Amino acid sequence: MPLLVLPSARRADAVATLAAAATPARLALGRTGAGAVMVARPRAMPQLLGVDSASAAKTAWVVQMLGAREIALGLGTLAALRSPDSRVARTWVAAGVLSDALDVLAVGAAVLKGRLSKPAGGAVVLTALGATLAGLNALNEDTSGV
Repeated sequence: MPLLVLPSARRADAVATLAAAATPARLALGRTGAGAVMVARPRAMPQLLGVDSASAAKTAWVVQMLGAREIALGLGTLAALRSPDSRVARTWVAAGVLSDALDVLAVGAAVLKGRLSKPAGGAVVLTALGATLAGLNALNEDTSGV
């Protein structure tokens, strides 16, 4: 059953479960992969969100910029996770948390203002919220994992 059609309490449980299962390395790999798709196919994400083809083409450069951000955060986190100093990785994970939390706010506002459909925007909000919670969970756990 898709996450968006679950009752709100079950949606919250599903997001929390996904957040608990995500490790910093998995988040970084996912972020890097998503960023690579955004750079290589910048029209795909806007079109998935319901943006018309002409607007998706006009905003492709913005999507590529966001994709580059995702790649940098992902690769930086992966490199930092190899460092013997856990503070380095914590800094990169915290940067990802900030990025994901701001995505929740920005996309949530777009949905509330009617600029983005509830199903598409809700999926992005839930994904970014799950990543935010996963990052916060990693930061709150034993520093050996981050």
